[in-house]
Amino acid sequence: MRTSPGLVRVALALAVSLVAGVVLAGLAFPLVGGLGLVAKRGADDFNVLPSKLSTPSLSQTTTIRDNKNRVIATLFSENRVPVKLAQVPLLARQALIAIEDSRFYEHRGIDVKGTLRAVVRNSSSGSVQQGGSTLTQQYVKNTLIEEARTEAGQKAAIERTAKRKLQEAKYALYLEKSMTKDQILEGYLNIAYYSNGVYGIGTAASHYFRKRVEQLTLAEGALLAGMVQNPRKFDPSIPSHRVAAVARRNVVLARMAQLGYISDADKVKASKEALHLRINKIGSGCEAPGVKAPFFCDYIRRYLEDGPAGAALGETRQERQEKLLGGGLTIHTTLDQDVQNAAQNAVDSKVPADDPFGAIAVADTVEPGTGYVKAMAVDRTFGDKKGQTKVNYALGGSVGFQGGSTFKAFVLARALQMGISPRLTLNAPAKYCPKAFPYIIDGKCGVSNAGDSEAGTFDMVSATWYSVNTYFIQLEERTGLVTPPGLAGALGVEDLSSGSPEPLPRTNPSFVLGTPQVSPLAMAAAYAGFAQHGLYCPPKPITSITDGRGRAVTLKQDGCSQALEPEVADTVTSILRGVVDGPGSARTGASASIGRPVAGKTGTTNSSTAAWFIGYAPQLSTAVWVGKSTPTPMRRVTINGQYYKQVFGGTIPAAIWRSLMAAALAGLPVQGFPDAPLLQSQGQRTAVPDVTGQDVASASDVLRSAGFAVSVAPAINGGPVPAGDVALTSPAAGTPVANGTTIQIIPSNGLAPVVAPSPSSPSGPPPTGAATPSPSAGPPATRAPSPGPTKKRKP
Repeated sequence: MRTSPGLVRVALALAVSLVAGVVLAGLAFPLVGGLGLVAKRGADDFNVLPSKLSTPSLSQTTTIRDNKNRVIATLFSENRVPVKLAQVPLLARQALIAIEDSRFYEHRGIDVKGTLRAVVRNSSSGSVQQGGSTLTQQYVKNTLIEEARTEAGQKAAIERTAKRKLQEAKYALYLEKSMTKDQILEGYLNIAYYSNGVYGIGTAASHYFRKRVEQLTLAEGALLAGMVQNPRKFDPSIPSHRVAAVARRNVVLARMAQLGYISDADKVKASKEALHLRINKIGSGCEAPGVKAPFFCDYIRRYLEDGPAGAALGETRQERQEKLLGGGLTIHTTLDQDVQNAAQNAVDSKVPADDPFGAIAVADTVEPGTGYVKAMAVDRTFGDKKGQTKVNYALGGSVGFQGGSTFKAFVLARALQMGISPRLTLNAPAKYCPKAFPYIIDGKCGVSNAGDSEAGTFDMVSATWYSVNTYFIQLEERTGLVTPPGLAGALGVEDLSSGSPEPLPRTNPSFVLGTPQVSPLAMAAAYAGFAQHGLYCPPKPITSITDGRGRAVTLKQDGCSQALEPEVADTVTSILRGVVDGPGSARTGASASIGRPVAGKTGTTNSSTAAWFIGYAPQLSTAVWVGKSTPTPMRRVTINGQYYKQVFGGTIPAAIWRSLMAAALAGLPVQGFPDAPLLQSQGQRTAVPDVTGQDVASASDVLRSAGFAVSVAPAINGGPVPAGDVALTSPAAGTPVANGTTIQIIPSNGLAPVVAPSPSSPSGPPPTGAATPSPSAGPPATRAPSPGPTKKRKP
């Protein structure tokens, strides 16, 4: 006899009413009186409940990978790697169905028979002994937990009340209409919890057995199926729970045999198998054990959470964090683990984290021409525990570090850009008081060389090799205060002293000595611009991102720009090569030599509170910084068992740089640098501007803007030019002279010049103060630059 569709609908309605009014209430409470009343109330409550349930996008694990696709770190709020149902072995699926819902492919979301069985047992015992929920209902419950954003919401999703059971049942009926059985089973397998922060069977296979889900055996699949009822109780990774876990596994196997999924022989064989656990602990976050480059991982998070590149992940920081921790992103980065290992070994070996002095060593490596960040190492463990830190010193900490003499490269580049000859020769005394701008320290005017005693005559080349402060402050008088910071800014250098990146100050007379607070990463990228013929590429740590569905995420990352003329950059490189491999033993970067073409610059801040070495080969640029979190003079100190009278850029930082770069470049072809077209140049020649009649201050500004230095001679009888204004200059206005030449301003005292006597007049000396000096027709004769003092200079 064939059953009519109408009768089927009536029977189903009656079953639903029964479940709503009696059965579901009986699941949560012992059956006590008023059966008809409960049925009516339950049916009414059931009808007014929402019926539609949207299945959420499951929180998925994000992986950060290196440039060879190896995992560096994982980020997650729930450790989950979703899988397709077809990837899960049939026996693993059957194991879950056998133990949790053997009639899964027969019922329509609510198993009336199973539920009635549970009601009878709960009623006879006077307490809840059996749940009776189908896999569909369990999927509904887990979905509600997943969607809950608060702890209260999660508790409501699992509370054992009639109302929650009614809602769960109605949602289950809806899902059975809107999804196929296989879709529901796949969703359940991906949302189920397997203890230890592991969500989904794919993640569980990796965590407990270090294998892909496709490789699960019968015994392994049964073990995982048995865990979902009580993940903690049946967690096999807890030694005291292993007996219970094995027993539960064997219950699953027995049920599979009972249902005909496996033979009795298969059941017996699998029941005798050892657990064969190979726990693969995967922690979330940059501080998790096993993370290869934790400070680089932290940089990735900051880059996406706070920087413009992360706009594709969300408008707010919270939205971006949620995407990072739950979006299942695959972040492909530029990190080269070979270079990273070289960097980490270098900082750890030269400045151990447990060294009593407490110095910190940092190394950042960038690829010229791309900006790819290849390594980021700090000699500390990343984390919150004692002896660890989450301050990312590789990014300059919270307020950056003074750049020291590494900033001389920017003034050098600006001088060359202005046409000042690298052969410009100046007397660099032990102390020098600038005339173009005030430079007052502790009430006294003046800049001193290292040691306060070394002096000599230098050109631009030798002054760079020996890092002569008083030469470079005079060079800054010629370049002016405004343009060198602008050039450094074009190379990506920003001031971090306020706690956030800002343009470098444009009126700082100590710029050339590196007082701005900067980050090692920015300095590595800036010097990479010199290596790449003036092409600056912002640091770039990410090459691509795909979301949980494999779709590309578009990132906003700035491209490269030509910050310097190639001939200027190449000349800077040629001069900086001499810092490392130039003639003489007094060059400041000699200890960084690695037997192949490199260029670099040392840097030491006041009192040696910090020291730098920044250098590059054509393929890599690395900045090394050594100092303490609280600035402390590094004088007469012992670090890593070695005593230092004073730590300079040419000591520990240069040694770290040499160790890192020698290892990182091993196996790469030796490449040279191009010739320096400006190195032999005598510089541009510019006509001296006519400043006659201007006041001395205005005339000085005009001459300095033209690239000249200025000195002021005693006043002469220069009337009718008013007293205090410029009578003439030496060399005279209109004379073509080399950029950087000192132009002497000769002011007027307001008196008329004395006419020289005619040949027939009586001879005799002119009145005092009346003689007009004869200005030279060109710059004063210059002598060949000396190679610097014979005494070894400090960087």
